[in-house]
Amino acid sequence: MTTEPEIKRNVFNEISLLLDYSERIYREYLKSDNQFIYANILRNVNSKLYECLVKNSCYLTSESRRNAIELMLHLDVWKQIWDCEFELQKPSLRDQFTFANDVSFPRKNVKWLLLELAS
Repeated sequence: MTTEPEIKRNVFNEISLLLDYSERIYREYLKSDNQFIYANILRNVNSKLYECLVKNSCYLTSESRRNAIELMLHLDVWKQIWDCEFELQKPSLRDQFTFANDVSFPRKNVKWLLLELAS
């Protein structure tokens, strides 16, 4: 039987991996002059991250839930704009794909979420 500390560690590992991969893809996106191929991969990873947060919300404390909600809000807004821009721009894989988003990535909230899950 899996204990709660083990579950929290697994949740931390999954969220941490997805965040690290998301950051890596974003760096590649910037380096590639914002090519759609990386934006598309980033959207897929961010969707997995969102699903992971929802799926594991029962293991979060109220403070962690508040931090997770800030991240989820960012991801929701970002995905909605992404989807709309995709329909408008209809980019090919190597085309530049950019758009404005006024809901910035909640770095502090993500930091606190990971710290709590790691403890």
